[in-house]
Order: sequence, then structure tokens, then C-alpha cells
Amino acid sequence: MKRFFIFVVSLMAVFIGTFSVSGQEVTTDMTSEQTTTFPELTISEDSFYTFTDYDELISQLYEKVYDDIYDDLYNQIVSDIDTQFYEDIYDLVEQNADQLLIEEEISVYIDDFQQMLYDVVGLAENSVLGIMSYLGSEPVAVGSAVIYRYEPINQNYYIITNHHVIAEGNNFSVVFEDGKQYVANLIGYDTEVDIAILSFYAPDQENIQVSVLGDSSTLAQGMFLIAAGNPQGLNFYGSVTLGLISGLERKVDENEYIGYLQHDSAINPGNSGGPVYNLDGEVVGINVSKYAITEIEGMGFAIPINLVKRIIERIEDNNLNDNTIMPRLGADYYDVSEYLSNGTVTVRNLTINGTLISENITLTLPLGITSGLLLYEIHDNSTVSSSPLESGDLVYRINNHTILNNQDYFNYVYNNFEAGDTITIYYYELNHDTLEYSTLMQSVDVILK
Repeated sequence: MKRFFIFVVSLMAVFIGTFSVSGQEVTTDMTSEQTTTFPELTISEDSFYTFTDYDELISQLYEKVYDDIYDDLYNQIVSDIDTQFYEDIYDLVEQNADQLLIEEEISVYIDDFQQMLYDVVGLAENSVLGIMSYLGSEPVAVGSAVIYRYEPINQNYYIITNHHVIAEGNNFSVVFEDGKQYVANLIGYDTEVDIAILSFYAPDQENIQVSVLGDSSTLAQGMFLIAAGNPQGLNFYGSVTLGLISGLERKVDENEYIGYLQHDSAINPGNSGGPVYNLDGEVVGINVSKYAITEIEGMGFAIPINLVKRIIERIEDNNLNDNTIMPRLGADYYDVSEYLSNGTVTVRNLTINGTLISENITLTLPLGITSGLLLYEIHDNSTVSSSPLESGDLVYRINNHTILNNQDYFNYVYNNFEAGDTITIYYYELNHDTLEYSTLMQSVDVILK
């Protein structure tokens, strides 16, 4: 308010100091008995004001200076209010923080977090099991599994684990903390994603809980996770570790199909097949691997649960052909964009008219073609093995998508298709007698395997 008062006084002084006498006199009737004469006043050389009384003078000056006065006063008042406003907020926060520390109320938040951890750990104790794989009567692998479903009709529990945990065995059992084992029946598996589904019957076991499968698309870097399982085998049964999500969509496999969930919860061999939970007790991933070299620590990887749920659905519907959800072309190939030179590519190991040619062969590409996949080996019982495609043929387009390079091919196929889907392949056929490509594209429909 002090600054406001000084401002108003200064403003009045400025206007009073700028008034000037013009020489012309104007007489106005002030009362019935006397008159008063005022000189005409000006604000500047270009502006003259003629008035008959003070009200008229004030009105004219008001119109002239209103905007400038308003803006100056407004800015000054807002500045004063803002300064005091932020000072008041700071004082209030500081007082409340001091009060929280004095009354020790901040411990309430820590207690809530601790209780969330207790709840998830309690769930894991009754939902995460050991799994043993046997070849005959000989144990060949041990890992972890999590219960995701209960079928009340047959009283069977269904579990998720890794395929590599059961891959070398021909019979399996689940193991509880009390050491009891129950026969587990293999329902199905995905060899490429490394997921297996089994069921078991254990009517005498109490307190078994089913874990809810969450939504891995909602995860973000920095979120807390709890990993549960049996690191280094059953001697460390039911271990839990706390960590953070370190990264999403990590491509650590050669095929780049799976965007792994990276986390820093401590896991070791034996954790394979075990779950990672969010703090709501939902399974958001299945542990599968860890960089096990001395130079790297704290890098665990889990299969996102949304991909696992797609595999479970296909397995339970008995619709997982070739034991994988991953779509494959079924051929080895060269990325044309990497071998291109002046409209030609030089490659080797083509099978021409049934004979493997190990020497380099230079092929002239169709006019204007600068990308695609040049096939050199067709796999047996694969997507393209029963099609007209042969070694040397150039796959240029899938459906309406032109293949720019190998990564582009992976991105398109993996993001849009699963094994069992039908696609149309457009390709240029290589004449094995002349080693020249057809000028027109051929097309063939194939079912992805």
C-alpha cells in the first residue's frame, strides 16, 4: 500500500507539472452570486482542453490517461499480490512440514507403502511355486511358476512358467514350501517367446491364491516392482526382491520379437518363470533372463504380461500352431538395401536349379527396385515352403506394405500379425536359367507359421 500511495502522489505531480496556460479565459457560473475564471490548461503542445468546470476537466483528463494509469496500477498491484502470495504459500508449506515432522505424521505414508509390500509378498507366498522338470525319474531343471487361474469344476490350478524350464523333461511337478510335490500336466507352450502353461490338482493344500494378470501397457519407467521366485533352486524357495522398472521394450533377442520389461529387482537362475508384481499385486511380467556377467549387475528381463495373455488365450483355445505365436517368414534372406550397388546385388549360397552355389553371384535387380528381402534358403515346413517362392526370389511387399529393410520387415510383421494369420507376399521371381528377374511382380497368399 505504501508503494501504491507513492505512485499516486507521483502521478498527480506529473500531471500538475505539465499543465500550461493558453491565455484564453473561460468563465463559468460557480454560484448565483459569483463567477470564477480559469485559464485553459494543456497536457502537451498538441492537446488543448477547454472546460467550463472541474468536472469537465476531470472527464477529459480521465479519458486521456485512463489506459496508462490503469496498466501501471494493475501491474504494480499484481506484483505486490504475487510477491505476498508466494511468500504466504512458502510460509504455509514450511509450517506444515515442520508440524508433520514434530507430530511424526510423515510415518503414515511410509507405513502405507510398507503395507502394500506386505500385501504383495503375502500373495506371492501363496501363489508362486517351484516347478521341477524330470526326464523319467531324473530331475533335469528347476524353476518358478505363478498360479493365474483356478477351475472349480475340476479343481485344477493353472500356472505360467518358462518353456526352457520344462523343455528337457517329459514329466513335471509343482513344489510347495512344505516340500510336497504334485503332478503337473503340460497344457501348451510357446518355444519362441519361452512360455509354458501347466495345470495341477492339490486338494489338500490350503491358502492357495490366484494372482491377477495385470496390464503391462500401463507400466512406466521408475515404477516399483516385486520379483518372486526360487533363485538358485528350492533352497531359496519363495524369495522376493524389490526394484524399479529400468526400461521398456528392450530388444535383447536376435529375432527382436519381444519388447522385454527391464528391471533391477535381483533375480538369478531359478527365478525363471516367476512373476514380477506391481504394488497392486498384479502380475505384469514373467521373468525370463538376466545378463549373467560380472561387468553387468541389476539387469533383469521379463516378458510383458500382455504378450503372455495372448499366448495363454491361444493355448487354452488349442489354437497355437507350431507352438509359437511369433510369425516367421520361414526363409533365410539378404537385406537388399545392405547389398545394393548400382542396381545390382552380389550374394552367395543361392540354390539354383537344385544346386547350392557357394560362389558370389551378381544379380541385376528389376528396374527401380532398391529394397526387399532376397531369399537364399527356404526352411522345411515353414510359411513359404509350400509356396512357389524359391531361392533367389525377391520379396518386395507384404500386403500393401513395401519392405524398406530388415528392421522395417520385423516392425511391420511383428506389430500386425501372429502365427496363423494370412498375408499376401508380392515378389519378383528369379529365372534360374538366365539369372534375371521377372519384370512383373508375382503374388501368393501364405499362412504365417
